[in-house]
Amino acid sequence: MLTVRWLPFWLAFAVALAFRLFWLGDRPFHHDEGVNAWFLDRILTGYQFNYDPDKFHGPFLFFFEVPFAAVLGVGDFALRLPIALLSAGMVPLLLPLRRRLGVAGVTAAAWLLALSPSLVSYGRDLIHETCLAFFTLALVVAGLLYLETRRQRDLVLAALCLGLLATIKETYVLTLAVLAIAAVLARIWTYGRPWLSALWGRPRPEAVIWAMVAFAVSYVLLYTSFFTNPHGLADSVRTFFLWAGKGIAGAEHAKPWHYFPLLLFNYETVTVACAVAGGWLAIRRRDAFGTFCALWAAGELAAYSLLRYKTPWLDLNIVLPAAIMGGVLFREAFGRPWPRAVRAGIVALFVLGLGWGAWRAVQVSFLRYDDDKLALVYVPTDRDIRDLLVQVRGILSRMPKGEPPELLMLGHHAWPLPWYFRDVKTLDYSQEIPDDPDADVLIVEGDLETELLTALKERYQRREYVLRPRQKVVVFVNERLGEGNFSSR
Repeated sequence: MLTVRWLPFWLAFAVALAFRLFWLGDRPFHHDEGVNAWFLDRILTGYQFNYDPDKFHGPFLFFFEVPFAAVLGVGDFALRLPIALLSAGMVPLLLPLRRRLGVAGVTAAAWLLALSPSLVSYGRDLIHETCLAFFTLALVVAGLLYLETRRQRDLVLAALCLGLLATIKETYVLTLAVLAIAAVLARIWTYGRPWLSALWGRPRPEAVIWAMVAFAVSYVLLYTSFFTNPHGLADSVRTFFLWAGKGIAGAEHAKPWHYFPLLLFNYETVTVACAVAGGWLAIRRRDAFGTFCALWAAGELAAYSLLRYKTPWLDLNIVLPAAIMGGVLFREAFGRPWPRAVRAGIVALFVLGLGWGAWRAVQVSFLRYDDDKLALVYVPTDRDIRDLLVQVRGILSRMPKGEPPELLMLGHHAWPLPWYFRDVKTLDYSQEIPDDPDADVLIVEGDLETELLTALKERYQRREYVLRPRQKVVVFVNERLGEGNFSSR
């Protein structure tokens, strides 16, 4: 696979790495990243992590990140690095599909994944969704390998991937349901019968046992925090009752049904176009694999569109199978005697579409990462916060030795600020205004400023910063510290 015809594939992998690693630590953490980083740091300092569905998604992200953080530290770049590598790693993970997509098909799918604005953006975030997409692809690849080879190791690998997938996020059940329905319907459409015994065969009892062990080991170890929290297994079931209500009601993230179609059309244009064309060809020709991928993509889109709870990173679950469907289009174009002019036209449009997608990825991930006018940019932390960090740390560093600075942070949505000031031992974080809020430095959300001013007894200098779009924070510095860059109140 190092021949000339594979060079475009490996170039796609290099581009995927570059887009995910370049300036990886430049953008400040957003709210969820700050919370995840906080718990990771606590685990490193001895905190006993117990899975709690009221607070967390699955435990995988934390246990996956811990060894990297222990070696590389807990800087923004270091904590995002494992996720970025997983995201880029989805490109070589396509290689086993070359038997079903051919060189042209797997290369096209690789480029769609490499330059997807969604995969690039959220492949640079310390959140769960990239892990979910990676292990979904790993499960599909391992399952297909087992269907091709009937080897025990492939069945065990599929079971291991299933166990890890189940520890990432509770929405894995949606993915499993869609995959199962897509497999059955593709079987019926292609062969006219749904007999699963013909699809899965009859694995040997020994293979089944080892597969069950592989699933149980990953699932039990992570949910019980390596046997220190037996209640984690019960909580892994309780989570569905908790999150089902949020998914149906929408909580703070309710959006209309057409949210994802519009999002995909605006940002994943080339992937959508290739997926529609590839899906039409596969279904028309009753191609089993292509039909399965088409139903997989359509099922994910339908499932997430029906739920009122919508955040843009959920579209990774749709973009993944859509990119593989794009590979089906190129398999058909270059695996059959299509006219050269048609092939050339498809390639030209594909390259133009990739260029547009790359530009959208650059906008979202590098240039306008804090501009929520871009739909993929969601509750971002403004770059203005970097200046806040520099200013406040400069003030704290000038405090006389032996006098630990008093830093009080007030607000309901202050993250990631508590994360960035975690090393200040006297940091106090409260969602309510205390009776005596005076301190050396106060950082307060803008909507609490009026209430705070009535409670302050000492004199302060103030300065406003933008925390995220339409949400400001105000820094109050005690006037006795004599900070010249702030205005007196």
